[in-house]
Amino acid sequence: MNKQLLAAAVASALLAPVAAVADTTVQVYGRAHLSVDWLDNGVDDGLNTSSNSSRLGFRANHDLGNGLTAFVQIEQNIRFEEGSGNFSTRDSFVGLRGDFGQFRLGQFDTPLKSVRSRTDFFGDQIGDARNLTRLRDVYGNVNDFDTRFRNGIHYRTPSFSGVVFDVHYSTNTGTGATVDNDNDALSTSITYTQGNLYLAGAYERKNETKSDAIRLGATYKIGDLDLAALAQFATLKAPAGFGGIDQDADTYGIGASYKLNGKMTIKGQYYWLSADGDEFDANMAVVGLDYRIASPFRLLFAYAHTSNDDNARYSMSRGGRDTQLATAAPGLNHSGFSVGFRYDF
Repeated sequence: MNKQLLAAAVASALLAPVAAVADTTVQVYGRAHLSVDWLDNGVDDGLNTSSNSSRLGFRANHDLGNGLTAFVQIEQNIRFEEGSGNFSTRDSFVGLRGDFGQFRLGQFDTPLKSVRSRTDFFGDQIGDARNLTRLRDVYGNVNDFDTRFRNGIHYRTPSFSGVVFDVHYSTNTGTGATVDNDNDALSTSITYTQGNLYLAGAYERKNETKSDAIRLGATYKIGDLDLAALAQFATLKAPAGFGGIDQDADTYGIGASYKLNGKMTIKGQYYWLSADGDEFDANMAVVGLDYRIASPFRLLFAYAHTSNDDNARYSMSRGGRDTQLATAAPGLNHSGFSVGFRYDF
């Protein structure tokens, strides 16, 4: 009898957590994206292996009743090519959603960055649009408008006939505590999605650099043809002690993707940068082929080339890639050819 009571007690203890999470959905997901790349920075060239924003993530949702859902995500970068990675380095947050929209806290992509993600046909490949939306000012300082905000507070409205507003505030884009919020930042957007049409406008400002940017994006699908366009208008503030000369830098991009059949898709995009000053412009062209062997697994081929004016130093191998060839000097052209595997699960 004592053995039966003990068994019943153990069973109750084991089943209790199951009952507590009966309304919880947990998902493990990820992406393994690796490529072999020949990269040339105008001075040196070489064959490289790169892990390109490969990731492992965990998501959970819990139905709280009354139309409310709690959710959490933890996502980390996995360096398959070097056998390393850091936990929760990618979008990681906890939040609450309901009829009011959704509210979340953590570190994750900004609304401005999301516009680029929706319009970029070569995300995490050579020729990624971030090669020309991440800007280098006349003093050589990098102004990155495609980051994740640390210490983020984000609110998204419900959809109003396809229109959604996002407000994302960071109390401190650095690490540790802050008492004056000198390094805070704001990113906002308004998007419209209706059928095959997507339109977006976003604004972002970081107090640390005082630089800001407006980004406009659009995509449209016509049968097997996808079209995309992006425009970014940035003002790069001069760092303290550099004479106070600001620089305006405008980036424009167009792209297209066409599904040849159920397995093959051809794609291409062209971006160009127009910046104040003497010879700071650049342009980048990339073409590629995606071959989907099965739903989760595809082969990726791409060739990209970036041309720099005499004082510009932009690449075609940056943005979402863990192996990047350094820009050797201003005014040099960069090119590369890539063959990759991508497996999503």
